[in-house]
Amino acid sequence: MTAPSQTFGFGRYLDRNGRTERLLRKAREFRSRFIDPVAHEIDREMLHDPRYNAHDILVRGCEYGLMSMPVPSFLGGGDASILDCAVVLEELCAGCAGIANLFGAHYLGLSCVLLGLSFNQFDTVIREMVEKEKRGEPVVFAAAVTEPMAGTDVEDEDFLRTARLMTFAEKVSGGYLLNGSKVFISNGSIAKYTVVSCAAERSRPVQTWSSFLVAAGTKGFSADKVELKMGMRACHAAVLAFEDCFVPDSCEMGIAGSSTYLTEVVLAASRAPVAAIATGIARGAYERTLDYCRNRRCGSGRLLDRQWVQLALADMFAMLQTARDTYLHAGYLFDTGVMEPLMGNRRLSDPVLELFAPLRRTAPALKVTASRAFRKSVSDFVRLKIDDGMKDRSLAFSSMAKFSCSDLAVRVCLKALEILGPAGAEERNFVEKSLRDVKLAQIYEGTNQLNRHVLYKKHIKGGIRD
Repeated sequence: MTAPSQTFGFGRYLDRNGRTERLLRKAREFRSRFIDPVAHEIDREMLHDPRYNAHDILVRGCEYGLMSMPVPSFLGGGDASILDCAVVLEELCAGCAGIANLFGAHYLGLSCVLLGLSFNQFDTVIREMVEKEKRGEPVVFAAAVTEPMAGTDVEDEDFLRTARLMTFAEKVSGGYLLNGSKVFISNGSIAKYTVVSCAAERSRPVQTWSSFLVAAGTKGFSADKVELKMGMRACHAAVLAFEDCFVPDSCEMGIAGSSTYLTEVVLAASRAPVAAIATGIARGAYERTLDYCRNRRCGSGRLLDRQWVQLALADMFAMLQTARDTYLHAGYLFDTGVMEPLMGNRRLSDPVLELFAPLRRTAPALKVTASRAFRKSVSDFVRLKIDDGMKDRSLAFSSMAKFSCSDLAVRVCLKALEILGPAGAEERNFVEKSLRDVKLAQIYEGTNQLNRHVLYKKHIKGGIRD
């Protein structure tokens, strides 16, 4: 198999201390040991039993620190940047996007907690996840936004105003009652903690959009249905139901009405990794097609000696390189333009924060960090530290990466199928799976049409006006 580091370069995006390369080496080893050997087997199993859970792979992921990879080091995590996560996901997806998305969807749920600086959750659920990972017990996160009648709408503030919402949070004494449902939630059926975003008032969805951390097993919360999927089967897409599900005030993320802003920050962070997912799927198809062409005899020579094949491979390589450069730039822009101002150059890894960890975890301290006044001050701090122009630019470029990389990846997979033809049965089976998997990358995390709209609204429109 062609080594990715020899095929594509990271260039200026590599961090100086070598963290990205170390994580890439770990991801490559994890892929070769635990993903490549079982990818097809799990994909077939999920076709017959959509509820099949590849739990053993998550357990193995604990050994490699994959569950806590994006968690800051002062909380015991791997301190990985968005760019780091994207590079790792590309590598894992070259093996199997469904398995990789178990970790990718987990990171999405984590990012809602981390980017909102939810200190109460830092010292409770994040601490639990980090400590259990060391014991080989995966604690999985998920994020629930999409609703039965509102998918794309809930990811854009303009569309949210007229969205056909079905899930609401009613304020009651001591917390909220959640009622409604969320659909197509990756990891929704296996997550211990799900970040649920919804409106508190039907007539004012934008002003009352809020997020809540809901634990599995909470009364009134269920995840009974898992969809039969065409692609990325190893990662469940679940239907979540809420029936008078009580969530205490301490589990609210930020304050009511602040979550549209947090949603934009999270999407600015998450769409570059989704672009990397698409790139990784296409790279896996390219690598297998290249190996097949090297080894397949065609007449008196190899298939690789045919000029039309050489030109097709060159097209595939060029599209992959373009896709990788695009998502790397988007990830780099978020890390330098949003994360560094928010977290500081030391990325919240100051030893002082570690020193005060026992104090932060006391009951009085947790009561303070769970209070509305503290959460409001943190929400104000986040808005103060993140420049709105840079946030919008980062969201625009991550959205561009998402739609351009996934569109390019579909073209790469189609070209791979053309080269393989009916003779390359084994390789064709993998590429057929790649095409099924990559199609989802054009749809989730906001459809590609929405992402084009975001690029225009957040970047191009301002340039025209200026």
